[in-house]
Amino acid sequence: MNKKRIQLGRLELVAFISGFVLMVFELAGARILAPSIGSSTYVWTSVIGVIIAALSLGYWAGGKVADRRGHSVDIARLCLAVALTIAYALVTYFGTLQWVAAGFDDPRLQGVVASLLLFAPTSFVLGMLSPYLAKLNVRSLETSGSAVASLSALNSLGGITGTFIAGFILFGYVGSRETLALLVVAMIGLSWLVGPRVQWRARAAMSIAVAIVVMIPQPMVYGKHIDTPSAGYTVIEGVDRQYGMIRGLATGPEAVQSGIYPQKPDELVFWYTRQMDAIVASTSQRQDILVLGGGAFTLPQHLAKKYPASAIDVVEIDAKLADIARQHFNYQDPPNVQLFFEDARTYVNRAHKQYDIILIDVYGDAHVPFSMITRQYGNRIAALLKPSGVVAANMIAGMQGECLVLLNALDAPYRMHLPFVQYTQQDTSRAYSNMITTYSRTPHTYEAMRPLNLKSLVVYSDNRAPAELLQHDCRRSQPSN
Repeated sequence: MNKKRIQLGRLELVAFISGFVLMVFELAGARILAPSIGSSTYVWTSVIGVIIAALSLGYWAGGKVADRRGHSVDIARLCLAVALTIAYALVTYFGTLQWVAAGFDDPRLQGVVASLLLFAPTSFVLGMLSPYLAKLNVRSLETSGSAVASLSALNSLGGITGTFIAGFILFGYVGSRETLALLVVAMIGLSWLVGPRVQWRARAAMSIAVAIVVMIPQPMVYGKHIDTPSAGYTVIEGVDRQYGMIRGLATGPEAVQSGIYPQKPDELVFWYTRQMDAIVASTSQRQDILVLGGGAFTLPQHLAKKYPASAIDVVEIDAKLADIARQHFNYQDPPNVQLFFEDARTYVNRAHKQYDIILIDVYGDAHVPFSMITRQYGNRIAALLKPSGVVAANMIAGMQGECLVLLNALDAPYRMHLPFVQYTQQDTSRAYSNMITTYSRTPHTYEAMRPLNLKSLVVYSDNRAPAELLQHDCRRSQPSN
């Protein structure tokens, strides 16, 4: 193999690895935003949009520079620059996200600003690589099309590989921050494949400096952070007036999804779980119970111990949460609890078993998925409920303004088939707070609950359900403290 062919092979490897790094960086970037500004569609839209915009600028700038210079050693410099910008994002994101979360209220603006500061530099430099690689890979006009196409194909193949490896392996075993550190190492190593002897002292010094920066311990956002292939979680330790200590599980900045008192793990921590427990206790038939949204499985375990004759099916999208619950939240795998690890909506779509009680708490951070506020979802919930059964849903909404609009959207899919509706609200002084709402075909009476009479019945569909917009408008109506 001649020297020319070796050089071409290196260019192709750079194209593959740069595509790999771009996609892993994008996925890891969105995950490090989640604890501070959330993981809603708004956040993902911001991350993807900013990265594509920065790539486009990088393509343009890289083409201009490549036409003037076109030196192969510039590929090495750009690879090292990518490593430097990823290291910058890794060591500054904690302070940056704190500043963004404190300085901007709109999650759309938070996502855009955070992405511009943390992800645009890396994306810009990665974009500059492509025209450089294309110019160096083209040897004649007759083969220019295939030369550029081969690099584009390899870049895309690298992106596909990075997507699957990040989602299926890296996030579950090494975490988001460690994944970014591995990308830095990969780009430093890649920078030495092209012209390794050219200006090697300066490049070696820069490589060592970047590596040292990456190894500096970084502060945690708060608590113990745990990455899984599906999401990032934070285990938080706090103080409670009654029991002295509380341990909670959060997936974002707005809410804690599950919690226990470490000294009294059988006690239910949250208002809405206690309300659901009271509803189950007041319902005469509870042989078959379905829980949509497991969290740390505190409520299912509580019900399983309290009603050992009941069969409790729990649907939770993230299989790794069971291990987190066992390790941090005293989950003991009760024999009458069966766990189903899949999306709640897909389970509802395929299930045929009917239930006496269906308990629904499908919030991720403080957002309910759009697929859980549609007509099609409501049809399936009604089909899974026994004729005398009861649905109890946890909602975060309110009785006025935009929060009432949100409540109507959350309520409508259930009310279509289950006309007897009651509710109780945790904090009526706020524009929005937790609400427990029950639905049934026949009247039921629950202590401290009253009928919910809503004038509007706007039912969205799987084709259009603006969940993020409705939830954003409701939260915006809450005055700042």
